Amino acid sequence: MMPRRLLLISLIFAGLAIFRIPATYAGADAKAADSHAIEQGRHLFNANCAHCHGEDAGAEDPYYNLPQLLSDKSDKDFTTAVTNGIPDKGMPPWKTILKPGQIGDLLVYLRSVEKEQGIDTGSQP
Repeated sequence: MMPRRLLLISLIFAGLAIFRIPATYAGADAKAADSHAIEQGRHLFNANCAHCHGEDAGAEDPYYNLPQLLSDKSDKDFTTAVTNGIPDKGMPPWKTILKPGQIGDLLVYLRSVEKEQGIDTGSQP
């Protein structure tokens, strides 16, 4: 029984590493990792998403302004939408273009924009 539990815990940590979930503890390493993820996410966003959602996520139309749209959505909702697209709203799936870690970087970036804009996210993992 114990080896199964150890295997399960190992798989969970491996999954977290693959998806590069941002660190939630305070510390220099966590802040550096988050800063790197934010910058990577900003670059990915402007290269892939800005044509619909505005440069630096600054679309004025609320229909396309992601920080406002995501404020009441979970991280899982975001990941699912980017991975599978939202066909009825014209958003294509990105699962063949972006890797899971890149989608994670996009999320970290957009959550940082929410904070900059003073949006109360209420976001959940």
